Amino acid sequence: MKEVSNVLETHLNTEKHFMSCDLYDIRLKSGVSYYYADTDKDVAYGGKVYRVDGPIITRTQIKTSSKVSVDKLTLTIHSAPNDTIGGVPIMTVAHNGGFDGATVRLIRVFFGDGGTVIGGLDLFQGQAEVKSGGGLTLQLEVKSVVQKLNTEWPNRRYYPQCPYTLYDGECGVNIKDYRKRAVVTQVPDHNTVVLNITHDNGYYTAGGIEWISGALVGQTTQVMKDDGSRIYFITPSEAQPSVGDEAYIYPGCDKTPATCKNKFNNFSRNRATPYVPLKETVR
Repeated sequence: MKEVSNVLETHLNTEKHFMSCDLYDIRLKSGVSYYYADTDKDVAYGGKVYRVDGPIITRTQIKTSSKVSVDKLTLTIHSAPNDTIGGVPIMTVAHNGGFDGATVRLIRVFFGDGGTVIGGLDLFQGQAEVKSGGGLTLQLEVKSVVQKLNTEWPNRRYYPQCPYTLYDGECGVNIKDYRKRAVVTQVPDHNTVVLNITHDNGYYTAGGIEWISGALVGQTTQVMKDDGSRIYFITPSEAQPSVGDEAYIYPGCDKTPATCKNKFNNFSRNRATPYVPLKETVR
């Protein structure tokens, strides 16, 4: 059930004509949000300013069904060359995978006399997937969060290493306790960077880097190796980071009980079963 304020409810029940617009809150996986409005002036709502000088965003109607299915919404983003995210053109961000794992929130706000905002209605929220893109047009398919219910059951198995994904709800480790903001100080090779942080040898191996500025903004890069001074990527990207680019970097986990205990102090939630033989070895 949708809920609105008493003021907006009164307005909707008494007025015959409405002036409204859509607001889009696009939150990248890195946690950085961008706010856009499909009207002719910036809109302040919920403590945020939704900009009008961004890309033109259109949408389809929200699709719902009486059957067991996932509600979804399709957004079409028409961007100009000067429409950027973190200083990088939107289409480049999409090409780099910057919209993977992004969430989109759609709000409809209503205006009173003088263009003042009376209130808003949350219409939809979900996880975005890049549906198609070309030229200066990008299509995102936004699916309701209920799609996460489509998981394999039973989901518990016996593995030599912990089956949980680091930093998820089952693992329980809070990424904000380990994530650090860093700046690129050197780019020795096409898949290597040096950051302005100190760390032990191997600490960030199998971790990740979430880029928040530069040519890779919005992209998450997996760390192959950390030798204590340089960070090596698993595969080089088409775009390259530059000195001065900023990113969040977080450590990885090899899923062993020792790492879980000594590195993350999380042994109580470790589900590794190293003494249970793999099915391939059972005779």
